[in-house]
Amino acid sequence: MSKAKKVFLPLLLILSIFSLSLSPNLSITAKADNSQNISVVIGNEAKELINATLSGVEKGEIRNVAPVSAFDLEKSSVYTVGGGVTVVTVPVHGEYSLPSNVTVFFNEDDTVLQTNEMLVTKNEAGNFRVETYLNGSVVKSVDTDRPYITDEEMLAEEPVNSGIQPNGFGAVAGCLGAVLGIGGTAAYIIAVACGSSCAVPTPVTAPICAACIGAYAVIGAGGIAGAVACFNYL
Repeated sequence: MSKAKKVFLPLLLILSIFSLSLSPNLSITAKADNSQNISVVIGNEAKELINATLSGVEKGEIRNVAPVSAFDLEKSSVYTVGGGVTVVTVPVHGEYSLPSNVTVFFNEDDTVLQTNEMLVTKNEAGNFRVETYLNGSVVKSVDTDRPYITDEEMLAEEPVNSGIQPNGFGAVAGCLGAVLGIGGTAAYIIAVACGSSCAVPTPVTAPICAACIGAYAVIGAGGIAGAVACFNYL
């Protein structure tokens, strides 16, 4: 099996489980509660993986775009997602806005499968720009057409609810708001940036969806499986 297939197959399996396990016709509560595929890792095991992530970046073994100085290691999250894969998500700040993150996928031997980044910044038009990276190389860059606001303003927004539209980005954003408990701006940024990548993951779109999984962990209160399922509205 080629190296590329070894990297993508576990991730595709994970994303497929998330996207197929839930139907858009189910209630938001059911989506939020369906997280049996995910197990949060805490304690020394989590610390070791976070330290391994930092060490890998400093040694150049993990290719990343955001500088280490922007890493918020204390707020990192670690969780298993099935298929023997463990994920470390590190929020990044500085010049980057929510829900920017660096997310590293490890296999059972603690070998890095791949590194995904979602970096959210303000573009020249005054809108949010979202760039997603795989192993340090850009795979998608999009102007969300959403006017830039500060992190404080974004976090102060009331969570959006479901049913804004029967389908499309509005419906995805409403679903994300309900599942993750986030406001309209954050939900819309994720909806536009991730698009159909999380609805039907492929070897081409999986890196984008993987970066989105990191975004859920950074700004949401959980419900990663439910968040992926929100993209069934597209």
